[in-house]
Amino acid sequence: MAAQRWRSVTLALIAATTIPLPAAQAAEKAGKPPCADLVMGTGDELHPEGIAYDPNGNRFLIGSVTHGTVSIVRPDGSARTLVRDSNLITTMGLAVDARRGRILAVNADIGIADGSTPETNGKTAGLGIHDLRTGKRIRYVDLGALDPQRPHFGNDVALAPDGTAYVTDSRSGAIYRVPVHGSPTTLVRDDRLMPAGGAGNGANGIVLHPRVFLLVAHSSGRTLWRIPLHEPENLTQVTTDEPIGALDGLLLNNPSTLDGIDNTRTSTRLLRLTSTDDWRTATLKTQAPWADPAPTTMAKGRCGTYVLTGRLDLLLSGTRSKEFRLRALQFQAKQGNTSRPAA
Repeated sequence: MAAQRWRSVTLALIAATTIPLPAAQAAEKAGKPPCADLVMGTGDELHPEGIAYDPNGNRFLIGSVTHGTVSIVRPDGSARTLVRDSNLITTMGLAVDARRGRILAVNADIGIADGSTPETNGKTAGLGIHDLRTGKRIRYVDLGALDPQRPHFGNDVALAPDGTAYVTDSRSGAIYRVPVHGSPTTLVRDDRLMPAGGAGNGANGIVLHPRVFLLVAHSSGRTLWRIPLHEPENLTQVTTDEPIGALDGLLLNNPSTLDGIDNTRTSTRLLRLTSTDDWRTATLKTQAPWADPAPTTMAKGRCGTYVLTGRLDLLLSGTRSKEFRLRALQFQAKQGNTSRPAA
């Protein structure tokens, strides 16, 4: 798309209608559920923060801040538990390793989960690895044990084609490397990835670029970082032409386009960044406010990209809710169908 046209694109939030999309009509003829602009999900006070798409089962998976579970989003929008593991306190970022039949869930404890204890609160960073079909535990990796003297908050995960996982720790300033087999290591630990001024979250959302570097959001610092895998100690801040806010979840659409969720306290917006120099610099191409409160992460499925809202706004104010939402991320206005959830 030409640069001038691209600048005119805005994120559109679409009101619910009952007029089916052409894609949805085609999907129905093919025996697949139609796509939806909005999924009003229900669960057992899950308050999911992380989401991933399973192409093998054509389904979304969500975590739980309160229960430390991983659940399947059913066709009617309800959640069915797939993973229940005593090691998992709060499940944050998720990644599906479809090739190896695994679901990876980052473990944390921020003090509001059912399983939170004084021994684990603010001291937990781990990765639960489970069978994608049965939910059975394959392996649990205690990442906080790599540096037990520091505070920990396991947050998000990016998956490489060879199955290696890269996990952010929002409190310790670390990015961990977890191979399919063998011991985990600290890829990099840098004070610049710790919470700015000692408050809030440091390293948060993470994606792996095909040119073998990581892009990591720093929420409290309101910055984006580039970390080369072969020389992680040479991490650098990505220079942006406009403020990008407190980035949370990230999604790399292609090598030059990155979507992000800005969860600044006063407002929430979705934004799109582009780069022409391998993410040494980036340009804010488009942005728009998001209608749902406290969105956190995104995942791309059969019907496109969906943004998760787990009603963390209610949870953090002391109220639990059974509601969660998946809303389609659209870049051009269109009419859609909300009678069935997306897959």
